[in-house]
Amino acid sequence: MSRVTGIVKTHLTDRLSWLMLPWIILGSSFAVNVIIGSLIDEEIKTGGLASIFIYMMVIGIVSVGQTYPFLISFGARRKDYFLGTSATIALVSVGTAIALLLVGYVERATDYWGIGLHFFNVPYLTDGSLLSQFWIFFIIMMNLFFCGFAIGAVYRKVGRNGLFGVFIVLGLALTVAFYLTTYFDKWGQVLDWVVGISVLELANGLLVLTLVYVAASYGLLRKATA
Repeated sequence: MSRVTGIVKTHLTDRLSWLMLPWIILGSSFAVNVIIGSLIDEEIKTGGLASIFIYMMVIGIVSVGQTYPFLISFGARRKDYFLGTSATIALVSVGTAIALLLVGYVERATDYWGIGLHFFNVPYLTDGSLLSQFWIFFIIMMNLFFCGFAIGAVYRKVGRNGLFGVFIVLGLALTVAFYLTTYFDKWGQVLDWVVGISVLELANGLLVLTLVYVAASYGLLRKATA
């Protein structure tokens, strides 16, 4: 446990990447939307909140290359590295989700910043209870981080050409899926299914996908060189 805690502390010494930069990016997006909202006389529902979630995927990709060889070279076990990194993103995701809920409350209390700007309260994602809102924020961040982490692990295990090969296979699989959906005229059913998914069903589906990313990245890093 002390080794895992050490990995967490090592990650969090980079406060800029893990704690500050996502909020700087989100704050910049918010400032731009406030300026726009103050110049027009109508309600705005923006997707700027997505920036902090997308950043989680970026840090997931980058963290493997930046920290994996460094920590392994200092004697950290691959299992401890993986558990420590997982604990780090879990802590960051919990804190970030709580902060987003608090800022979302302030947004509602100020009548959407007095200019009708819906930035932290996004239709569909924030329509449920506080618990469901926390869960969806948390699981989106975890999902995107481990998606990026899995990409970084693939690169670490098989290199650039191997990663390109994985993307080519995925691209071909999606192409075939789109073709078959079009050929059998199933797009209507697909869209009806997507529209009918509740936010909690979406979160639970992302949980399953996240576990797939977790298993894949752990398996790859166990055999990857430092």
